[in-house]
Amino acid sequence: MSQTPERSRRAIILLSDGDDTSSTIKRQDVIDLAVKSEVVVYSIGIRDRDFPLGKMDSGSLKKIAERTGGRAFFPTQPDDLKLAFSQIDQELRSQYLITYRPSNNDYNGSYRKVEVKLTNANDKYRLRTKRGYKAIADSVTPK
Repeated sequence: MSQTPERSRRAIILLSDGDDTSSTIKRQDVIDLAVKSEVVVYSIGIRDRDFPLGKMDSGSLKKIAERTGGRAFFPTQPDDLKLAFSQIDQELRSQYLITYRPSNNDYNGSYRKVEVKLTNANDKYRLRTKRGYKAIADSVTPK
């Protein structure tokens, strides 16, 4: 992901059971890095029922997806997996970018919460957003 050009959309499809058995990096650090790097993570929870070790950690898969503006899927049948990929494809093709300039001009690396709401919403539309961002100065930040 670090090799992609700036201002590019970045997405990861994470196929996992979510059970951390040997990481040397904390899960929260990975989530923070994904948020900082503006990577959207789509988690697909899969598990081999014939493999006796580990467990499905759906909470972790949901957390990383929600924090990065993605979505978590938990298919139980092959057709469910196809549907998950189809829905991810559709979401990536129908995204909008909304920008704003914060009133707080202190770019100190702190995490800032953001809430976006739809007005006059109905069940036809779904809003999925990142919950916030890291306030880090870059080359386009006004001084």
